[in-house]
Amino acid sequence: MPRRHSTENRLRDAERTKARILTAATDLFTRLGPGATSIDEISERAGVNRGLIHHYFRTKDALFDQVLVRPLTAFLESHVEFLQARPDVDGLCEATRSFFRFLGRHPDLVRLLSWTLAMRRVLLGDGPQLELTRALMARLIRRIEEAQQAGAVRREVSAPHLLITIVDLCVSWHLASEDWSAKLGWSARPRAEVDEERLAAIVDVVSATARPTPAPVTQPAVTP
Repeated sequence: MPRRHSTENRLRDAERTKARILTAATDLFTRLGPGATSIDEISERAGVNRGLIHHYFRTKDALFDQVLVRPLTAFLESHVEFLQARPDVDGLCEATRSFFRFLGRHPDLVRLLSWTLAMRRVLLGDGPQLELTRALMARLIRRIEEAQQAGAVRREVSAPHLLITIVDLCVSWHLASEDWSAKLGWSARPRAEVDEERLAAIVDVVSATARPTPAPVTQPAVTP
């Protein structure tokens, strides 16, 4: 029995140590970026020996991937809103609103995504997460294509490019909103107000792009 308790205590200690390392790394990576963060800084912030960081995570890149796992899982899950939306333009617009607001509630995730893009990293490497991303994107595209076939979304628009446009417009605003607000003189305005104004503009673009063109009205032939 004592040996069993000793093993359980070691496992709990290991999990607590890993949690401290991940918490410290998340804070530093978010504020400074992975390139400007050293293992020594993470070690000092976590209060653990740097050897333990290498023991549990091997490299700083591997640690950064672990920091990304949880928020990126939430990021991918947010895309499910598109799958649950009504298969028409109004449903697509509502899913866009949901995705935009999700990003607004998770500024740390947006910051980590910006560092990922700056490093030109492939999302979570070539592991199962990337396969999950590809599978989810394929489902979203099929959803849009089904709506196109039903005549509920404009058929002339490329489904993949429509999806990319929605995601890029939402993500890019949350990455650069402070810069744009400064350039346009909006910095003194409430952030939530500016965000909702930008969201309305994005939804207008999505609606105008995806809404089917009404069939021309044919006039009845006039009998001479």
